[in-house]
Amino acid sequence: MTNRMQFDVLVIGNPCVDIVFGGMPHWPVLGQEMYVDKFGISAGGIFNTAATLSRLGLRVALLCELGNDFFSRFVLEEIEKVGICSDLVLRRDYPMFSVSVCLAHESERGFVSYSNTQSGLVTHLLGKTPPAQVDSEGASIVEHVARDPYTLLDGYAFNAAFIYARPTMLPLANFVVERGSTLFLDTGWHSQDLPDPSMSTVVKRGNYIMPNQLEAMLMTGTGSAEEAVRKLAEWASTAIVKIGAQGVVACQQEELVYCDAYPINEVVDTTGAGDAFNGGFIYGILKGYSLLEALRCGTICGSLSTTALTGTAAVPTVHELERLLRSAH
Repeated sequence: MTNRMQFDVLVIGNPCVDIVFGGMPHWPVLGQEMYVDKFGISAGGIFNTAATLSRLGLRVALLCELGNDFFSRFVLEEIEKVGICSDLVLRRDYPMFSVSVCLAHESERGFVSYSNTQSGLVTHLLGKTPPAQVDSEGASIVEHVARDPYTLLDGYAFNAAFIYARPTMLPLANFVVERGSTLFLDTGWHSQDLPDPSMSTVVKRGNYIMPNQLEAMLMTGTGSAEEAVRKLAEWASTAIVKIGAQGVVACQQEELVYCDAYPINEVVDTTGAGDAFNGGFIYGILKGYSLLEALRCGTICGSLSTTALTGTAAVPTVHELERLLRSAH
């Protein structure tokens, strides 16, 4: 039997770069320049969940694609800096930009984003062949992975996987489930994909689905967090809807479970708070905690992440999280 490298969580998806401006006295005025006293830059998107998991002491691998541009090099440095395994980072010899500029003001955010990649997705895992590239030995990368992309993961074992649910991700979701791994799903805001009827098929392959309230209502065609979480629980065994400062509501075996947001003194930037929640919740479930305790792990991580610019600057260590979890009783 082949020895496989073991990970607690395999995170699959392409990160972005978040550039965050905070401390604005007001929203920008057309034609006027504004200087602020708070600024942050970080890898973001799905990276936030992977980084939170790593900071909580779990063994994490990130399967993603990066290009040869400045932003991709920065993301790779961030991946390695926080202790995420980069063995499954696929390097492309062309630019792959995914950048968001965030303006944070009075607990709200405004975004301007650009991406020439499929954000949160890895193209070869969707059967989409990228432009042919040649590795250092002269072999085409397409020859290595496009013919049977899942052989890329043959040398790895993982207890759980985290991906963004999209209609095109069904083959990947099936692969994770067939490997016997627990599948955690979020959605992200994709206004065309969320109401797609085939989304339910993908969600049904997962064990946990964790969208925010707007995403959940659009996906289910409902008008409240409670209605949405009950509908989602018909698809996945456990559904969670994140409702911002109010915390989260979950549904498991037809029972609703509420968990308040962890109290903090000041919200600086909510970018990545939902991603940090995901990491904390996954940690709690893999530790064997009850649903409510796992939700508390998530809300602690999500709330603390809002106390600094970018999604991961203020997430707790495993010791800090466990201390706060004990004090919450």
